[in-house]
Amino acid sequence: MRFHKCKDVRVFIPAPALTEIFDECDRFDDDETGGRILGTFRESDGSLTLKITGIIEPGPGARRSAVEFHQDGDHQERVFREIERAHPEVEHLGNWHTHHMNGLTHLSGGDISTYKRTVEHPRQNTPFFYALLVVAKLGRGNPLRRYSIKHYILRRGDDRVYEIPEDCVEIVDAPLVWPKEKPTAEPTIAPAHEEKFQARPERAHDHEYISAFYPGVRALASKKLGVYWRGPMELVDGSHVEVVLVEDQEARKPTYSVALREAPPDVEVIAAKLQTEEFDTARAALVNAERCCNRALWAHHKKSEK
Repeated sequence: MRFHKCKDVRVFIPAPALTEIFDECDRFDDDETGGRILGTFRESDGSLTLKITGIIEPGPGARRSAVEFHQDGDHQERVFREIERAHPEVEHLGNWHTHHMNGLTHLSGGDISTYKRTVEHPRQNTPFFYALLVVAKLGRGNPLRRYSIKHYILRRGDDRVYEIPEDCVEIVDAPLVWPKEKPTAEPTIAPAHEEKFQARPERAHDHEYISAFYPGVRALASKKLGVYWRGPMELVDGSHVEVVLVEDQEARKPTYSVALREAPPDVEVIAAKLQTEEFDTARAALVNAERCCNRALWAHHKKSEK
C-alpha cells in the first residue's frame, strides 16, 4: 500500500493525550490496544486543522491479541454522548491503536479497509477519518517520547491514504475534556531496555497474509497456548479441514507448528507428519499444510482412476 504525503493537514495534540495513549500501551505491552480520538476541526482554503481534545478508553469489553484489537463500542458510545452533552462542539475525529508489539510500521490492510468503510458511512459526521498509529517502543526518559507514532488521514470519496508529516503535528499544553481531570501523578516511564518485550514483525505479516488468503482462519490467544490461529481450510476437492497453528514463544525467534483436526481419511498420514515439523512463520506452516493435503488428495484421486 502506498501512503501519500500531505502538507494541507495540521494536527494539534495535547501532551495529556499522548500520556493517556502511551500509558495504555505500557499496560498492554504484548497486545494491540487503542481508543477513540475526539476534538474539533476547521477546513479553510483546502487545508484541514485538527485540534484533539479527548481520548476515549477502549472500554471494559475490549478484546485484544498480538495481531487484533476490537474496541468496546457500546461503552465508547455512552462516554461520547456524555461528553457531547457538555461539549457539543466535539466530534469523533478518528481512532488510535498500536502496532508496537508486532513491528508493523504502517497501517495494515485491515485497518485501512475498516477506516474507509467508516469515512464513507452515511452517519459519519466528518468528511475525513484521522488515524494515529503507535509503531515502536523507544523507552526514552522523556515520557512524551516513549513511543514513536505516525499520523494518517483518509478522506471521503478519495481512495488514497495520506500520511501526515511530523512537522505538521504539534504537541501543545492543553487540558482534555476526557478523560476527566485526575490527581496529578508522574507518568509511567518504561525502562530503556525491557527484557520481556520483543517486537514480532512476522506476526503482523502472518496476520495480513492469512486474513487475505484464508479468511476462515482467525487469530486467537489464550493463557495456555499463547498466540495461535484456528479455523477451516478449504482443500482442492471442496472439503474442509480444521487447522490449528501454534506459536512457540519460548525461543527468541519463534517457530510455528500446525495440527489438523477432523482430517479426511485421505490426509490422515499427512496430518500426523505435519505435527512433527516446525516452520519459521505461521503463513509458511499453513501454506505447507494446504499443499501437502492437496497432494495427498490428488494422489488418492489418481490411484482411484486406475
